[in-house]
Amino acid sequence: MKFILSFLVLLGMSLNAEVKYPSSESCNECHENIYREHTASMHHKSSLFKDEVHAKVKEAVNKDTYKCAICHMPATKNLRAVMSGEKQPDPNSYRQTDGVSCFFCHQISKIYDSKAHKINFSNYKGEKKPTVFGNLKKPYESNEHESQSNEIYKNSEVCMGCHSHKQNAKGFEVCNTKNQYDKTSDCIGCHMPSTPGTIEKKDKGIRNNYASHEFLGVHSLDMVKKAVKLELAYKDEVLNLTITNKMGHSIITHPMRLKFAKTVITRDSKVVWTNFKDSPLEDKQATFIIVFKDEDGKPALPNKAIDYKLNRNLKANTSKTVTYKVPKLQKGDEIKTTWISYIVNPKIAKKLDITTKDIVKPYVGVEESLYIY
Repeated sequence: MKFILSFLVLLGMSLNAEVKYPSSESCNECHENIYREHTASMHHKSSLFKDEVHAKVKEAVNKDTYKCAICHMPATKNLRAVMSGEKQPDPNSYRQTDGVSCFFCHQISKIYDSKAHKINFSNYKGEKKPTVFGNLKKPYESNEHESQSNEIYKNSEVCMGCHSHKQNAKGFEVCNTKNQYDKTSDCIGCHMPSTPGTIEKKDKGIRNNYASHEFLGVHSLDMVKKAVKLELAYKDEVLNLTITNKMGHSIITHPMRLKFAKTVITRDSKVVWTNFKDSPLEDKQATFIIVFKDEDGKPALPNKAIDYKLNRNLKANTSKTVTYKVPKLQKGDEIKTTWISYIVNPKIAKKLDITTKDIVKPYVGVEESLYIY
């Protein structure tokens, strides 16, 4: 009798024990296509354990506290303690190394708008069978979770929980996309395009397409090639280059980026003119960059910024025309403009000793050529 009673007590303790927070890997059991995409995405690689840029910036800005954890590894169990510096990030915790995990993204119930940044409200309370949200026409039955449609997943508001704005301790906004966002914005439609296939193994035949979970962006060459449109026109030693931003937000949304149009005129395979020699910054009109300044007016990292030292940008769905005075061209000359994008400005990468090849390399986007006949 005592054995049976002890067994029942232990059983009750195990049933009432805290339910393990679902890891991204646990989603692979049913959602193998989405899991494969997610593990290659910057959402999965957002933590300082998997993103060299983020790790180096964190080290340079503040070695003790980690306020960025609220967006870069939001599933952290002791999030407040890690943000304040009471606890340090743990490379052995999958809730941290998962970055912006599958489960975290799909259990956001609403978004709170604060002055410094927006905040995602978690729906999860430790339930054994939690509710997950999405843009669902028909919620699916599952043994692992309840499925429910949520309006914030339909109009991309869920993205703004992290990608809206960030204000530093000095009250200066170091990034902002909220001014270009409204209820009709389609972040999801662009960055999570419709992909042939099914969302889960047993779903075959029910769906023919699903939203890609690669979260394509500046790390994707395909996306870089879609970002802008280039147009060239030449007459009487005057060259006009029109750059059109095709994106739903400014060309520069992150202060570490560098993007520019390189224009070269060749004659018999030899360069006879170019819009810059050593640095794209020589061409102020065709280079897009943000540089912050500190209280002394010197270039600064985001945490010490009080204003812009340099702000060359182009808003969503707008164009600008750059005019160059060039040498008189001859029959057979070629004018070629190439769009080039850096995830991290090479000067910043050198300063922070960032060496990851896919981060420091140039991403060559769309090209446009004009021949003189």
